[in-house]
Amino acid sequence: MRSGNIKEIHNFEDLFGTRNCIATMELPTQLDALIENMPVNSKYTVEYFVYKHTLFPFLAAFIPEERANKIIKTMRNGEGAVSYMSLGLVTSSVTLNRYFRFCPECFKEDIERFGEPYWHRSHQITGVFVCAKHKIPLYNSTELIRGGNRQRFIGASHANCIVEKEISFPSDLMEKMLWLAEDAEILLNNQIGFKEHDWFKNQFRVKLIEKGYARMNNYIHQKKLKEDFIEFYDYEYLKLVQSSLPDKSGGWLSDMVRKNDRTTYAIRYLLLTRFLEIPVVELFNTKLGFNDDNESNIDAYQELWDQRLIELS
Repeated sequence: MRSGNIKEIHNFEDLFGTRNCIATMELPTQLDALIENMPVNSKYTVEYFVYKHTLFPFLAAFIPEERANKIIKTMRNGEGAVSYMSLGLVTSSVTLNRYFRFCPECFKEDIERFGEPYWHRSHQITGVFVCAKHKIPLYNSTELIRGGNRQRFIGASHANCIVEKEISFPSDLMEKMLWLAEDAEILLNNQIGFKEHDWFKNQFRVKLIEKGYARMNNYIHQKKLKEDFIEFYDYEYLKLVQSSLPDKSGGWLSDMVRKNDRTTYAIRYLLLTRFLEIPVVELFNTKLGFNDDNESNIDAYQELWDQRLIELS
């Protein structure tokens, strides 16, 4: 960060009017104070920073609007830990990235276009390992996201973005990684409306019935669903994106299709969405399915279920 200050802590005083805050990558706070300290007639707003420069659009994509608004309120002037707790990230089995990540090609392009590189927020999503634009692996920088001095701002540079050894993924694994990177970018770069938990439960239910994994009476063929899901993605990839499924019954996939009222990391919603062949935008904007009161629809889905049972057996 460029400023005329000798000490980095003075940057916080200039930007936020206090020393009592820390730099946070995913869900920063004290944004109201930041706007207040902007130059007169500045066009920047809290909403602009929230939706264009944080991971909020991705992390909060699958939570109800009321809870999302509470997180935005916390980002305005609250304690940062509250936002992470609201999203279940504090108690989650998912471990967030330790280091800032970068794409070597984006790094070069940034210098050519802007004169210097910067951290791309899409590269910092836990579970995303490739650049959706250049379709190449991401690399860890030497800068920690958490830990060390949390009262300073560190930009990307030649000193901290070094490719010591080139990374290469098998083509089948690369394909899955690109799916996730592309779908995550859709969430990040489009202000898709918030939905209640039941919306996603019903959307998934329609596709589960179409594919023969569920019946109209809400019975779900959990064992076959899990087997096919693992076969589709492979054990190693699910482990890599911290979404492994237990050998015994239960697990996040079972909870998502059956209850869907628990806070689950957004990556897992995208995994299920891709498996069920639902375009991400359609998942949010198009009500899928059938009319439960229409007997012809019910009969059609019953026939489909019976046929799929034969195929799955």
